[in-house]
Amino acid sequence: MGMLTRLGMPGDEKAWTALGFTVSDGGFLIGGISCTIDTRPSWGFDGAIADPELLGIPELLSGDRDELPGDTIHPNAVSFIDHVVYWVPDLDEAVAALTAVLGDGPRRRFRPRGPSGPEMAFFRAGATVLEVVASGKPASLPGIAFGTRDLDATVAAVRAADGPISDPKPAVQGGRIASAWSGHLNWGIAFYEPAPR
Repeated sequence: MGMLTRLGMPGDEKAWTALGFTVSDGGFLIGGISCTIDTRPSWGFDGAIADPELLGIPELLSGDRDELPGDTIHPNAVSFIDHVVYWVPDLDEAVAALTAVLGDGPRRRFRPRGPSGPEMAFFRAGATVLEVVASGKPASLPGIAFGTRDLDATVAAVRAADGPISDPKPAVQGGRIASAWSGHLNWGIAFYEPAPR
């Protein structure tokens, strides 16, 4: 089964440090995922069944940071990547391609924002969810939701680093969410605290 293990993200070290991340050698580790910064949004999978090129997103190949032991403890208390947003022109085609790459179909497919909202499919790719959105636009990775068990601590740490972040609010899927201001990296960045189980 294919697992998301690498992400490429825009923004330089200063921009990511302002969001409370500890950056070294051009990136950081979170939840076993190697994040490379200062690059176009891209991804890489271990155990992919079919060629990830089918997905229309640049592939980030294995690098030296994949060999680093353990995850970094970040000042912002982020400990996992909850989900990566994947916009696609056609949801049926994207579901077929992702199913081929990951070796498993979507966990769920529906319109979470009601009949007027976009149809979405949700795939598990290792520890992270891929939120596939029928946008009618070319395939892209427009944003990410980092996971934290203490959103208040995350918001406080980002503000202490002079980072741009909203107040926490209820999330559509339950739990709470806070967002980095959209102009910070011109990329969608949210911090998500799941609802207690």
